[in-house]
Amino acid sequence: MIRSLLRSSVAVLSLCVLTACSSDSGENLTTDLEPSNCELTGNSYGIVGGQILGSGNELSASTVLIINVNKNEEQSICTGTLIANDKVLTAAHCAPSDSKAIAIAFTNNAGCVNSAPKRTLRFVVDKAVNEDYTESGSIHNATYDIAILKFKGGVPKGYKIRGLPSANFTPAPTDTLVMSGYGSTREKSGDSGTLRFTKSSASNILGNSFYLARANRTVSVSKTIVVEQPHTGVCSGDSGGALYAETKEGLTLLGITSMGVDHKALKDSDIRICHGVAIYVDVRENLDWIREESAKLDRYQY
Repeated sequence: MIRSLLRSSVAVLSLCVLTACSSDSGENLTTDLEPSNCELTGNSYGIVGGQILGSGNELSASTVLIINVNKNEEQSICTGTLIANDKVLTAAHCAPSDSKAIAIAFTNNAGCVNSAPKRTLRFVVDKAVNEDYTESGSIHNATYDIAILKFKGGVPKGYKIRGLPSANFTPAPTDTLVMSGYGSTREKSGDSGTLRFTKSSASNILGNSFYLARANRTVSVSKTIVVEQPHTGVCSGDSGGALYAETKEGLTLLGITSMGVDHKALKDSDIRICHGVAIYVDVRENLDWIREESAKLDRYQY
């Protein structure tokens, strides 16, 4: 296993409610339309080199917090995207086999879950995880790092479904990439739980391969999108979150955050996982799987 990998499971959040106790596209990313007493507004450095994403806008309205509780009552967080009135698209490692419970929180601040759980929480009743995904640390496992979570209770007011891209959509190098998630702002920080976003140039897309210095070779990962992020990008807790291309027509869903890799570090002491490359599952390459598995989940009523 290559040690310079990032997984969202290290972003731990304490939530006793689950246990015992302006762009030209018109997608205004920071406007807070219907703030609650606990939700956050304004701008702040976050994600990695990003800003707090206010609630009630086009981007936050389709982004949700995923809270996983394992058999040992340990909690971790991920990010997900609403693709139906009862379904969230996320990474497979955000729905591990040892899950005791998984919840979807509709908020831009994890602190709101404890203060208003009835308004913000929906519990997952079923899931579809790519059958080829294995819970290993291999970079190539990113190819299959995709899952759909089905929840009960419906979508709260102010939230909306994000459409899937067309199979032939290709961002132009001049387009802007948008990433969002509830993750940390830097390696080893404890500030996850706040929804943030950041932007990058589509010219930072490296295709589905990158040079890994420690292995002295180029690594190709099929059905993924690799984005270089030396200054701004995703970190722990952002896994499962969306990668968008921002065009004149609006935001188009491109990928799902799988992992980060410090592709330049030559030794452990130099590793900065959140400042290397991010590997996203390519949604366009998984459209058939998403539709087929969504249909299977619809066969059962809860």
